[in-house]
Amino acid sequence: MSHHRPRRGFTLIELLVVIAIIGVLIALLLPAVQAAREAARRAQCVNNLKQLGIAMHNYHDVNGTFPPGRKGCCWGTWNIFILPFIEQTAAFNAWNSYGNNVSGPDGTHRYFGVVNRTVANMAISTLLCPSDSGTNSSNPVTATMGNVKYECRFRNYVVNMGNTNIGQMNFPAASSTPQIIFLGAPFYDMGSPNIDIPPPSTYYPGRNTRNLVGVAAITDGTSNTLMLSEVIIAQGSDLRGFTQWGDATGFMSNTGPNSTTPDMSDWCNNQPPNPPCVFLSGGFNGNDKFYAARSKHPGGVN
Repeated sequence: MSHHRPRRGFTLIELLVVIAIIGVLIALLLPAVQAAREAARRAQCVNNLKQLGIAMHNYHDVNGTFPPGRKGCCWGTWNIFILPFIEQTAAFNAWNSYGNNVSGPDGTHRYFGVVNRTVANMAISTLLCPSDSGTNSSNPVTATMGNVKYECRFRNYVVNMGNTNIGQMNFPAASSTPQIIFLGAPFYDMGSPNIDIPPPSTYYPGRNTRNLVGVAAITDGTSNTLMLSEVIIAQGSDLRGFTQWGDATGFMSNTGPNSTTPDMSDWCNNQPPNPPCVFLSGGFNGNDKFYAARSKHPGGVN
């Protein structure tokens, strides 16, 4: 009399069914996991903006005004001025923001000279959006533009420069009439340091931008006025997101967030994955540079 042992394990068909079920579960769970991760990244991005907003107001409490968007072309931007208020006092103290010579002996602009290179290349998490995984955000980039070497680290957060182009004038540059720059917002240019002459400044003819803005000057109220937003860090020889450079420290509201209208810049690379842009050449004019607020968040721009 023979006895059959009980069958153990799966048949091939049963195994295939189990694999199919596991595959379906993974397909259902993966988007949920990705959505949860993006929600966490977006929450971190919002928290970064809150920290920067608090830093701006703390700067105002100490100095009586908000920081300038930039200090001339090459002497530092609002990123530098708020460092003591985001627990980066040592970096701020190491920054040299004065001097008349725009280039150092090694051929780099002064904010990338030896004295400032360490600060310019610091990775500060408060200035980076975790949803933007651009290589420029994680590693310093060395690029050569116009025979000048740039060694820099990029950032995601920018200040509101209003609804006019950078340097937009009410008269052509060749006009003998004194030119007026439409500032449009608290954060623009306070002029170049160590040039102790009355306005108009010689840095850009006809520009008088030395008056900084405090809360009292924001007549719509601070709760109705946008201070900060974000941009996508571009790749290659593209200065969008390069916030040590004065022009890239802000966004303009000429167009909406994540606009399909290309940005306009004299340092941009209109190749994917970069945001759309139109390359400009020439100096300041009425059709000058502007940058839209942009992000990689599925739900829009913070």
